[in-house]
Amino acid sequence: MPTNQRKEPFRYTLKEPIALEIYILSVNGTPAPAKPIPAELFDISRYGCQISLPLSLQVNSNEIRIRMNLILAEDPIILEGTLCWDRKQDSQWFYGVNLGTKADDQERFNKEMRVLAGQGRIVVK
Repeated sequence: MPTNQRKEPFRYTLKEPIALEIYILSVNGTPAPAKPIPAELFDISRYGCQISLPLSLQVNSNEIRIRMNLILAEDPIILEGTLCWDRKQDSQWFYGVNLGTKADDQERFNKEMRVLAGQGRIVVK
C-alpha cells in the first residue's frame, strides 16, 4: 500500500474565485501607501494561496509584503504574506503568496475550510 509523501498541508481549490482586496504593505522593506487593490483568490492552504491582480508587480526582483482582507465562508479574515512567484495569463497576473499564518488563526482557518467544504465550494488537492 503506497504511503502519502506529501510534506505540505492540503491545498483547497475554490470552485469559484473569491473577490477580495489586497494592500501592499511594503516593497523591499519600504512602507507603501495604503490603497486597496481588487483581487481574486483561487486556492488556499494554511501556508499559502494563489491570487490574481489586474497589475504587474516585479516579484522576482522585489520583496513585496501584502495584507488581504477577505471573507472565505462566514467571518472576515485578515491575512498577511509575501508574494513569491508570478505568472501572466491573458490580461491577468497570478501570484503565489507565502502566508505568515499565526497559531491563533489555525483553528479559525480550519473552521472556515469546513464551512466551505460543507457548502461544496472547494476541492481538496
